[in-house]
Amino acid sequence: MKFIISIILIIVIFALSIAIGSANDQVVSFNYLIAKSEMRLSVLLAIVFGSGFIVGWILTGYFLIKYKIKHMATHRKLINLQKKYDEQMSNLQQTNLTKIN
Repeated sequence: MKFIISIILIIVIFALSIAIGSANDQVVSFNYLIAKSEMRLSVLLAIVFGSGFIVGWILTGYFLIKYKIKHMATHRKLINLQKKYDEQMSNLQQTNLTKIN
């Protein structure tokens, strides 16, 4: 459900940006480090919004993968420690049983 709501929200944001961008037919001068370009404001808004969206997804994916890998390593350590603990407890129970007898 959360995924569906987020997809709908993204579609609404894209639709609003297209609607706002289509109303801006003004030609603007855009200076960047290498060159200078003249383009319509709607195209510039679409480029900036789209590139920001892509960069955001890339960064989110990077941190999500990093978190998942860290979580898997921690989970593996926990399983190993649980096995050691279970072995020690069984050994302790066996020694207690042999001392009682």
